[in-house]
Order: sequence, then structure tokens, then C-alpha cells
Amino acid sequence: MPTTELPNSDQVGRYQFERCLGQGAMGRVYLARDPVLDRKVAVKLLRDDLKLPEEHREALFARMRQEARASARISHPNIVALYDMGQDPRLGLYLVFEYIEGITLKDRIARGFLGPQAVAQLALELGGALATAHAVGVLHRDIKPENVILAPTGAKIADFGIARIPESTLTRDGRVLGTPAYSSPESISHGTFSAKSDQFSMAATLYEALSMHRAFPGDDAIAVAARITAELPPAIAEVCGLDTRVDTVLMRAMAREPRNRFDSCLDFGRALAEVLRHDGEQPPVVQSTPLRPQPDLDAGPRPLRLAVGAAATGAILAVAALQLTRSCSVSHSRTGSSADAASTLLVPTRTDRVQIPAAESAAVTTPPQPKKTLRGRPAKPAAPAGARSTSKPAQP
Repeated sequence: MPTTELPNSDQVGRYQFERCLGQGAMGRVYLARDPVLDRKVAVKLLRDDLKLPEEHREALFARMRQEARASARISHPNIVALYDMGQDPRLGLYLVFEYIEGITLKDRIARGFLGPQAVAQLALELGGALATAHAVGVLHRDIKPENVILAPTGAKIADFGIARIPESTLTRDGRVLGTPAYSSPESISHGTFSAKSDQFSMAATLYEALSMHRAFPGDDAIAVAARITAELPPAIAEVCGLDTRVDTVLMRAMAREPRNRFDSCLDFGRALAEVLRHDGEQPPVVQSTPLRPQPDLDAGPRPLRLAVGAAATGAILAVAALQLTRSCSVSHSRTGSSADAASTLLVPTRTDRVQIPAAESAAVTTPPQPKKTLRGRPAKPAAPAGARSTSKPAQP
């Protein structure tokens, strides 16, 4: 069934379908109207074209019910609220969510550079929302740009309480149902999820928001999964003109071992926001330095099967470096033109920025970096009074 079509029914429960909003690996989301409360809602149904075995379908419904009840306990301005849940004899289990006017972070990234201030605010909003959910024992399991909606009031995390289809990151009947591009190593290797795995996914999402490049690129699910379990993504701070501590914070949140990550998503969000806001007082300067590998804090013996692809991985990283350098260059060249209206959704004014008390900020152990000039080079000491300079004036 094409995503533009409605289900074989005019409504489910009391909710009247209007149009299809989109679909993911598991379900389809429809815009509907609640005639009782006279408001728009988003109704999610399990996709009817997946042809899941009956036992998988029933197990999925059971998990959805359990997690939906848990999600209903969460109240946070940056989480899409779950309103209702029901079972239809023809359409199956359905969930009713708050309808949010806005675009996804995935669509916003495709439009161009967000800027460090916008990503700093996003880090605080996502970190606070996830920490609130984790405090009541609710995990998301699928943080990615498609599940973050940018509304005029701030970012909103969607799809809380939605359980994944079993083996949805791999292939079924020759079809790829999704890629594990934002999944943590432990969720791929062992199928285990925790607050630390949500943190990994949040870090991969913010890495892409900053660089407009996926931390673990690729279309083949198996290859992407192997890369996540064996590698760290390339550094992005230097090529995107950001403080190098940005890489330190991101790589800690994406450490292969959960124990090496931040204590919470809130700690991670605050640490990233601190270095981005410190660095974002001036427009970022694009460097031509190529991507360089990050030191691996989790280095240790690796399975032999991962070593086989080392040569291919090197070639992929070289191509990724060229693409990322070009994408950053193009993005920054556009920042001087008329601003995209959507890019202002998350950028606070100087009077409404969230201030991070020094005592609450996560410590970043990288030593202070020398002050940079507009070209990213360390500033030269001032010449003594009366001395004549023999250097050429700086080019604009």
C-alpha cells in the first residue's frame, strides 16, 4: 500500500483519518482528527505489508502495550506525548500521539548547516528529555534524526514506547527494513539496550547535525553494523571550524564500552553545549585539514572477521573525508546568504539562552586550546611598541 493511501477504513476507534504523514521500518503514521476533543492527533499503525509471523506480531503488540503504558508516565516538553492506545479488529493495535507541526531533524539537516548554537540547544533539549525518560525506566531504543521533530517551541522526540521489529536492522526476504546507523555496539552485538545505548544514538545524531555527515555511513546494514562495533567515527571539529573539545565530548559519548560514556544523557548534553557555545561566538571557520582517526579508548583484541575489511574501511574513510570537507565548505559558504526560516527554530536569542552553571557542567579533560585567528592559526604575540612590522597585512 503506498504511503499516500489511507487504511481500508475511515477511522480507528474514534479517530478519523485525514492523510498519511509517513512510514518507518515498523509502522505508518496518519494525521487524524479527534472529534471528541476537536484536535488533530497522529495515529500510528503497524505496517500491513511486513507479513510478520503471527507469533512475532503478537509479541510486538505485547511489548508495545507494555512500553506505551510506561511512556504515558513521562511528561516533558521535548517529548511527543502519547494520548491513547487501542485495538481494532481489522487494523490491529494503534497508538495515538500528540500531533506536532514541524519538520524532522533529518529534513532540516538536508537543508544545510544548523550552526553550533542551534546544536547546543538541541543537545540540552534531547539530553534533558532522555534523562527524564530514563529516570522512570523508559528507554527509547531508536534515537535518530527521523525521530526528532523541530517545532517552533523546541525539539520533540517522537516514537517513545515503540518496540522495534525483531531483527529489523537486518534483512528479511531480501528486503532491508532499516539500517543500524545510530545503534550502539552492544545493541548490535548482544541486543541489549540501556540509557547508555540511548546516549550513543543521541551522540551519533548530534554528530550528523554538526557535520551533515553520518557518523557511520553506508547502505549495507551488515557493513554498517561491523563498522559501529569496531571503529570510532572520524573527527569533525577541525574540518568544520569547531573547538577540538567537540570531538572529545562526542567520542566519549560514542565509546564502544558503555562504561566509558557519560553518566547520563543530560551530562553529555551539557558538556557538548558548553564547548559549542564557547566556540560559537564567531562564525565557524572551515579548515582544509583532512579527517583524522580518533584515539580509541576501548582498544583491545578484535575479532578476526573485522580485520578482513580493514583495507576497504580505509578507502571508505578517505572518501568520507573528502565528502565531509566539501559539505562543510558548501554549508559555511551559504551561511552569509538569507537565512533558512527553519534554521531559526532552535537558535535562542542572547536573552533566552540556557545558562549552564559551571558546577553542573560535565568536565572535559582536553587542555585549553590556543586562541585562533579567523584562519584558525594561533594568534601571534603583539609586537613591542614602536617596532615596525615586516610581515604582509592579512588578507581579508
